[in-house]
Amino acid sequence: MGRVGRVTVWILVAAALCTAVVSGSNDGATLVALNTRTGSISPLRAVVVLSVFVGVGPFLVGTAVASTVAHGLVGFEHSGGTLAFVVAVVCALAVVFVSSHRGLPTSVTLALTGSIVGAGVGFGLLVHWGVVAAVCLAGLCAPLVAAVAGFALASVELRLRPPAMRRRARRVTEWVGFVLESFAYGANDAEKLAAIMAVAIGATSTAGSRGSALTLSPLGQVAIAVCFAPGIVISVRQVARRVSERMVQVRSDTAIGVSFCASGVVLVTSLFGYPISSTQAATGALLGVGARSEPSRVQWGQAGAIAVAWVVTLPTSVALAAVVGVTFRALR
Repeated sequence: MGRVGRVTVWILVAAALCTAVVSGSNDGATLVALNTRTGSISPLRAVVVLSVFVGVGPFLVGTAVASTVAHGLVGFEHSGGTLAFVVAVVCALAVVFVSSHRGLPTSVTLALTGSIVGAGVGFGLLVHWGVVAAVCLAGLCAPLVAAVAGFALASVELRLRPPAMRRRARRVTEWVGFVLESFAYGANDAEKLAAIMAVAIGATSTAGSRGSALTLSPLGQVAIAVCFAPGIVISVRQVARRVSERMVQVRSDTAIGVSFCASGVVLVTSLFGYPISSTQAATGALLGVGARSEPSRVQWGQAGAIAVAWVVTLPTSVALAAVVGVTFRALR
């Protein structure tokens, strides 16, 4: 490996760790905030559990999502692909940083997906548009399906009106839901981080239905989990105010409904290898539950601002990465 190759590797490793911090600050903080507002789960324990699943999740479920990110969307295995992948990751981080700095909630998944496609176009690589369309469709449907599922679950709960759970039973149910949601995050969102690390260390092969099979690095996964945790701590209070207080008031039944509905949607999409955002699914489920149980308390303006940020993130990421890619090609 030449000097340029070693520099590229270290840039990708650094980018993977930075993305882990950013994902913790955006995604992890949202999931922890949603599941700790009732007091049944302490924030410290939630951070530890979620971070552990970020590290071990990809080992438990395989690398279908990671393979889609690394090679399924764009043929990065071709000449110039590694540099294009570096550009994609860096552009995604730039979009998320600017959005967060302006106080706009965004999605790391949307930013990374858009940047990957944009970099592929900019560098003139093979873009698998069928896979891109399927991933975009899955990303669009995930929060909508989660919202419908949350609305339906809240409707059943209101109609049956079961007796109130005892405190211990409620705590156990909330814990089960949060562990399931953390497992789903490890099975999908965490695999995007694993994909960046795998490409950095060259742990790929050309086998696999989505263009590549990935070999995970245990040390790399530990590093990702370690960087993910402080990202949560940095932003969890701010995210808690935005999502849990301003959008929908989170109660015990709300937290339970959101965790089960969102994790179900994420796990199903993971089976197909489609990278989606767990926080988008959780936000959709939260709105669905709130719209049925306490519609007058749902802050639709806040929800609309989040939706607009999601919509803007994807084309912005595509455009930025494409422009950078074209610039690199012109200079070579």
